[in-house]
Parts: sequence; structure tokens; C-alpha cells
Amino acid sequence: MINDVLVPGLVFGSLYALVAVGLTVLYRPTRVLNFAQGDLVMLGAMTMAALTATAALPWPVAAACAATAVAAVALVEERVAVAPVLRRGDRGVGWVITTLAFSLVLNQLVGRLWTDEPRGIDPPAPLSLDTLTVAGVRFNSYQLAVVLVALCVVVALEAHSRTRTGCAIRAAAADRDAARLRGIDPGRLGRLSFLLGGALAGLTGVLAAPLTLASVTMGFGLLVKGFFAAVIGGIGDFRGALLGGWTVGVIEAAGATFVSPGLQTTVLFAATLAILMIRPEGLRGSGVARRV
Repeated sequence: MINDVLVPGLVFGSLYALVAVGLTVLYRPTRVLNFAQGDLVMLGAMTMAALTATAALPWPVAAACAATAVAAVALVEERVAVAPVLRRGDRGVGWVITTLAFSLVLNQLVGRLWTDEPRGIDPPAPLSLDTLTVAGVRFNSYQLAVVLVALCVVVALEAHSRTRTGCAIRAAAADRDAARLRGIDPGRLGRLSFLLGGALAGLTGVLAAPLTLASVTMGFGLLVKGFFAAVIGGIGDFRGALLGGWTVGVIEAAGATFVSPGLQTTVLFAATLAILMIRPEGLRGSGVARRV
């Protein structure tokens, strides 16, 4: 059970958690769920594949370039698809349509730039996909690195949320107009959040590519599972996103192992529904509508 459920559940759950964390970074100051986040992850993976295969850049340099490129695209999204909606004071479904539209456009552009053929990326040295066995548990060094990166990202963001900027983000999320009266610029915080969220999406794509292959179609599945992770953990909570990602990963792996690989998505939907029926606010949700 450990090798078939727990190890793959934690590894892929860490990727889902990073998607959920990216959603949370954008949600906190804007109250917008970015439905283009999955395709931003895909863009990071495809850019990484192109830079390592075509430009032959070293892995760390290519990863930094991919994250920077995706951050720039995310900033463009904020300018054209989110900021106009927020300026109108529209907190309804406007951003749902605009972020979905941006996702579709981005997917089509990437599909025209690169082929649909999945691309493999080797892990950076000294990490490897070669299997190690410790106390009967099978894993590889790259899988361990992915889990540790997810943990480090959450720890860093939790520390940042206690800074002056983190408090300003919570204030802007609670009441944008009141935040302006206190000298806080919600627009600037939104731009910074999209830059950081885009960089996280690029990093997630870079990390996912050696495990799942880089492909134009990978974004939607990661978006759905990342969204499930954010909801299960509690929208707006970084530690909840990590817990939710691991929960989604373990449920998915258990469904594939004990039910059927073809029904693992059905099992995931059913389990998510059951969790939310018991804990509508998520595993770490407090049930408080607004907290500053």
C-alpha cells in the first residue's frame, strides 16, 4: 500500500498542492480564482522542454527562464483579463469568463507554437528517476525533491503572510475600498500576486514535466485537481492547499489501486463530495467569512 498509494499520492499530490498554492496566491488579494492557472503550468513545462532540448540551456537556468516567462504571461493576464473586471467592482462571474477565455487563447497559441507530442525532460543532476528502496519503500530522489519543494514553498509563503505586505494583502481581500483609505494599493498587490502566482505555475510545470511529460493537454487535469486541493484544504489557506493536494493525490492513487485506473477520477469526485458534505469550509477552513 505504501508503494502503490502513499508514495505516488504524496508526489503527485505535491504537484496538485503547488497548483492550489498558486490559485491561493492570486485569490488572497483579488478574490479571483484563476481558471488559466492550469495552462500557465502547461506553458512552464513546454517552455522548459524547449529550452533544454532546443537551446540546450543548463537545467537551473532553463527553469529560471521558464518561471520568469510564465510570470510575465500571468502579468499580461492580470492586465487584460482581471484588472478591468475588478475596476468595475464586478465580483460576480466576470472574472470566470475572462480567465477561461485567456486560458483558451493561451492553449491555442501554445498548440500552434509547439506540436501536441509529449516531451520528456530529465531531472537535474544529481537527482534521478532511478528507483531506491529504503525499508521496503520504493521511491526515487527526484520524487523526494518534489515533495520537499512543495513543503518549502508553503513554509516560505506562510512566513511572507505574516509580513507587512502579507497583512496588506489580507486587508485588500477583506475590503478593497477600505484598504485604499489606509494607503494600500490593491491594484499593485494584484499585479505582484499574479507575478508570483505565474512564477509558481512555471515552477510547477518545470517540476511536473519529468514525471508526467510536457504536453499541451496537461493543463486542464492539473487545474481540476489543484482546484479540488484548494477547496478540500480550505480556499485561501496555504497549509490547507498542501494538505488538500496530498489528500487528492492519495485518494487518486487509492482509486487506481483498489478500484480501477479508469475510475480513479470518479473515486476522486465522490471522495471530494463526501469531504465537503462533512466539512463545507474545507479541512482547514475556519468558517469565518472575512478575517484580517
